[in-house]
Amino acid sequence: MLRFVVFRLARALITIVGCATLAFFVLRMAGDPIIALLPADAPPEVMERYRTLWGLDRPLYEQYVRYLISLAQGDFGQSLVDGRDALGVVLERAGATLILGGVVIALALLIGVPAGTFAALRRGTPADHATMTVAIFGYAMPNFFLGLLLILLFSMQLRLLPSSGYGSAAHLVMPALTLGTAMAAKLARFVRTSVLDVLGQPFVRAARGKRLPELAVILRHVFPNAAIPVITFLGFEIGLLIGGAVVTENVFGWPGIGNLLVLSVARRDLAVVQTIVMAIAATMVLANLVVDLAYGWIDPRVRLAGGPREG
Repeated sequence: MLRFVVFRLARALITIVGCATLAFFVLRMAGDPIIALLPADAPPEVMERYRTLWGLDRPLYEQYVRYLISLAQGDFGQSLVDGRDALGVVLERAGATLILGGVVIALALLIGVPAGTFAALRRGTPADHATMTVAIFGYAMPNFFLGLLLILLFSMQLRLLPSSGYGSAAHLVMPALTLGTAMAAKLARFVRTSVLDVLGQPFVRAARGKRLPELAVILRHVFPNAAIPVITFLGFEIGLLIGGAVVTENVFGWPGIGNLLVLSVARRDLAVVQTIVMAIAATMVLANLVVDLAYGWIDPRVRLAGGPREG
């Protein structure tokens, strides 16, 4: 098990460094950030002074090596906009994204798991078809479009909720619904497939043959065995949540990392964008690592084998 953990941690580190490298070169290939930071009529000598100040006059390979050395020392660089520590700028916005993400995951679990289980237990019935139709509709609806519809309905027509901002539970409702709808829809479809696979297993038929109550069969035999693929799904979704929140946070003016990413890209704030990319990569890697380790806790067969096997 230790070897498995060390291997996964090493792979996680390589993945994060790879994402940081990609972000570094792509951002610099997009053009000179000094042009975006300074007025169009700024004198050339002023622009050159700023390039020297931020080390942008050095060869690209030298900038990259210095960047990696700084990362190894825990230095994520400084914001080109205000000179503050890039990691501190990102952490200021992380709380809002974590709040939104936590509510979205809770909402998806509360809706998706019961809906998927309900559809699986009534396979082939009108209730199953109706549930999956709603799930497909929720999954196919673009985030920005659903967000605008919610604003039109609850803010402009009914005047029940604020259209944008941050600071109260009312501000959280529409962003959470926008992100949670798609995740709940995907989760419902995934849970349905997973539960159907388990319902066809011999041990479930044996449990029913012993005349156990149906609720006991579902809770004791179906859910634990259907949980592993569902946890895999959640691991990927949690990792993608920060990136997926970019559009939603901008639609609702939610001051999270997604909103900061769009703003920093527009300003060509290299250090902040690179830090956000690394944060997204680290979140995905950590979520998948936790999922892999959770396998051993859920499934004794995995624990006895010394860790999950690669497909």
